[in-house]
Amino acid sequence: MKQEKSCGCIILKDGNVLVIGAHDQNGVLYWSFPKGHKEPGETDIETALRETKEEVGLDVRIVDDEPLRTWHLVHNGTVNKEVVLFISEATSDKVIPQEGEVEVAKWVKVSEAEGYFDEYYSGVWGEFLERYQG
Repeated sequence: MKQEKSCGCIILKDGNVLVIGAHDQNGVLYWSFPKGHKEPGETDIETALRETKEEVGLDVRIVDDEPLRTWHLVHNGTVNKEVVLFISEATSDKVIPQEGEVEVAKWVKVSEAEGYFDEYYSGVWGEFLERYQG
């Protein structure tokens, strides 16, 4: 089975988390975090920082070097995709959604963010909350 890996960031600022949205092929608004595929020679952290800057225009500081990980079958079950997310804090202020990739980006309270994620991120979000509140 083909393997894919995407790396990104769960971005915090003032008790809020940044969520990004885009419509899927069925027209359903899907919420996520900034992330993307690794370039040759990049570390997971380098990919996460680059993709965050590309997708939402933010500079961030990684606050936990131990990433959150989840795996899913995608592309009609033909690809096993690993998603690696680093907990980070925004060090810049202006969110600039990447045209063609991010339709909406908004800050939501951490306590209210769970409603934005389906089963794709539920495990990762639960693990994040344990670390964040711990």
